[in-house]
Amino acid sequence: MKNKKPKVVMVGDIPVRRVTRAEHRRLNKRIKKRLQRWRSRYREIRGKKIDYVTHSYEDGYLYINLYFSDKTNFSLDFSLAEPAVVLRVAEYGSVATGDYENIKRYFHKRGGD
Repeated sequence: MKNKKPKVVMVGDIPVRRVTRAEHRRLNKRIKKRLQRWRSRYREIRGKKIDYVTHSYEDGYLYINLYFSDKTNFSLDFSLAEPAVVLRVAEYGSVATGDYENIKRYFHKRGGD
């Protein structure tokens, strides 16, 4: 069997060649590795069903809350400091009793606030 040259297709002004099976395998492996890293970042919330989401903005801070069906809550607090949006706090807690009980704090920005 002859070794074929990969077929080149023009996308706009850019020549693009086909991706080989070996390249597909390498790309899929890298994608799976990255997804696994994201899935393990906040393990407690993976696979849960969201009941509802709230957000609010007060005094330069954005608050996002994800409420799950099992009466737990995942909250993200962002500082909208110029020129970037900075994550201040990420917490997981229970709201089953009506009051918020912190279960785990993932991130808390140290410093001035």
